Amino acid sequence: MPATILLIDDHAMFREGLFLALRQAEPSMTVATARNGAEALQALAALPRLDAVMTDYYLPDLGGAALLAELHRRRSGLRILVLSASEDPQDIDTALDAGAQGFVHKSADSQQLMGALRRVMAGEQNVVQASPAGAAMLPMLSTPTDALSTLTGRQSEVLQLLCEGLRNAEIALRLATSEKTIKAHISAIFGALGVTSRTQAVIAARRAGMLGRPR
Repeated sequence: MPATILLIDDHAMFREGLFLALRQAEPSMTVATARNGAEALQALAALPRLDAVMTDYYLPDLGGAALLAELHRRRSGLRILVLSASEDPQDIDTALDAGAQGFVHKSADSQQLMGALRRVMAGEQNVVQASPAGAAMLPMLSTPTDALSTLTGRQSEVLQLLCEGLRNAEIALRLATSEKTIKAHISAIFGALGVTSRTQAVIAARRAGMLGRPR
């Protein structure tokens, strides 16, 4: 069945250009558009079936983590790909923590954007396509295999579940332990990988090949 996408962006030229790019890449795709958070919520109510949302992170009315939370409140399990011109890694962390499955910088070309969208729609978590400047601020492992090899078996399990997008409480439930213990494992993982956030840890794990071919 052809996919249905909701595209949210307050800049008309970018929104219209992306609409055309999506339709060119997937002619059978249905693309609904919204200029702001309020229109997005109206469109959501009018779409009984929605495969994914692509949204700018900063909107003039309701945007950022607040919009992501409201979208999830109204449509549980919604797949969301954030588009942003921001090069701040903290924005990536905040968006993913708020329920987005991916974050793509607006400098990405149409092939990169469609690739990220397909991965998000396929169920992947933490799909990140940063700008060159933003990527330089993300972790780079000179000896990734060695870094991962310093993790204990349980820490590796926790990192794998972080990569799947689980929260601390969910990881604790999955591993039959306490949130306090999970927080201690995550702190140790950060130290071993030389990172300071969950998103950076996931990116480091991907680059180290923990989730398959390094990206």
